[in-house]
Amino acid sequence: MINRGILYALAFSFLLFSCESEVTPDEPQVEITTEVDSTEFFENAIIANSKTPAPYIDRAGWHLRNGRIKEGLNDLDMALDADSTYGPAWSAKSDVLYLIKEYEACIEHLDVCLDYAPDHIPCKLRRAEMYTHLDQFEKAFELLNDVLRIDEHIHEAYWMKGQIFSEMGDVDNALSSYHTAVEVNPSFFDGYIKLGIANAALGNEIAEDFYKAAISLRPNSVEAKYNLAMYYQDNSNLDRALGLYEEILALDSSNASAAFNSGYIYLEYMQDYKMGEHWFTEAIIRLPYYHQAFYNRGLCRESMDNLEGALSDYDEALKLNPTFDAAAIAKGRVLNSL
Repeated sequence: MINRGILYALAFSFLLFSCESEVTPDEPQVEITTEVDSTEFFENAIIANSKTPAPYIDRAGWHLRNGRIKEGLNDLDMALDADSTYGPAWSAKSDVLYLIKEYEACIEHLDVCLDYAPDHIPCKLRRAEMYTHLDQFEKAFELLNDVLRIDEHIHEAYWMKGQIFSEMGDVDNALSSYHTAVEVNPSFFDGYIKLGIANAALGNEIAEDFYKAAISLRPNSVEAKYNLAMYYQDNSNLDRALGLYEEILALDSSNASAAFNSGYIYLEYMQDYKMGEHWFTEAIIRLPYYHQAFYNRGLCRESMDNLEGALSDYDEALKLNPTFDAAAIAKGRVLNSL
């Protein structure tokens, strides 16, 4: 299945930051005031303009930004009471319903949205996404193509088509769609990440350039740096990989994966068991139930003839994961040597 969390990030983000991120020309624009953030401000706006949905949607966004789901839903209901045909309110409510995992209600709201506002782009994108979760790709493509007929510059539509093509195993069309997404929007971070991943899987060196493009857009992105580090690691550019893992740990001191991967490089590629032991220990500090880190630290210790320490690590790995066959085999090997 397509990763719904990544797909839906495109959808839900619009509600938190703007209730009119994408509208057709004939739809009224909702003015968002970001400088003022108080109960009094939003209540005054509603009193001044209670017959239209806009102030209720504004206050809903404020509630949701602050984690008040119930209050946000209530305001979206009031927006729909003010205008039951207002597409942005239906699509905003569908976002919230998805967030709280009421998927059937989410789909129902999207269908109503498209009945009232058939050209409302956010609703089309969200409904297309829901079709992808059900593997109804033909219906998803139909909606995405509708979006592009309305506006050929909607980069999310190309990106979602790329996701579907990828799921279908159509690599060429997936790459083409991702390329178009970043051509339409050169600042589209997720597009560069996807192009990097897809090209790395194909062994194409251009993957490095796409990851670097993503990093140029978000210099402190752990995701982009991690993907590039993995690319370097898989292609034996170990010093660069290690450097990026250190950068990741500087940005996110709790990142156990970066510490683990550093240990793995020292263990498997460099046979520097002391450094490997150090980094696997760092991974365990960050994630105490990381059974693979205990196992690999055991390998480092075993390679340094610290058999008692290795046995302790293998035991811990098996305690955390009793079906971990590699740890069981390693434990037997050490017991035979003691």
